[in-house]
Amino acid sequence: MGELLPLEGWINVELHCHLDEVRPSNRHPGLSQVLLSVPPPEGPGSVDQRVEALADYISRTLELGAGIEELERSGWAETYRYLAEALVPWIAAAPRRELKDAWDRG
Repeated sequence: MGELLPLEGWINVELHCHLDEVRPSNRHPGLSQVLLSVPPPEGPGSVDQRVEALADYISRTLELGAGIEELERSGWAETYRYLAEALVPWIAAAPRRELKDAWDRG
């Protein structure tokens, strides 16, 4: 297993990826070499489709069926997008059990 390395100064990185392979490192004994697959970055100006879908859902719920595109001129579309941008990461990070419990509570 090798000797334990000091933890001071290490940086934690959270990755959302597919783990392809883990093996002992050739360069650093005692560490692991990890092969990951990550999705390609989104291009500049691209919109997260989850945000758009949630913004449209919020719009249709609060505006009696009017979709997000129908509210572009009124300024409410941007408000609903802002709300969706804040909610999407929170919803994606919520544990599955917590979501089920919340659904069951109504």
